[in-house]
Amino acid sequence: MNTVNEIINSIETLLKSHTGYKISKDSGVPYQTVQDLKNGKTHIEDARFRIIAKLYQYQKSLEV
Repeated sequence: MNTVNEIINSIETLLKSHTGYKISKDSGVPYQTVQDLKNGKTHIEDARFRIIAKLYQYQKSLEV
């Protein structure tokens, strides 16, 4: 699996397994941004890199 797909899958797992509030609070990503990603209003591929980086780092921290 390539790195981009790994990152997208990791973030999708995060969005499905936690509330928007928890993700926002713990990752530092604005709540509305998280909700837009959770609800499909914004696609992960279209999000800004800094948002993707924060969410991916947060998901990886949960796996430890």
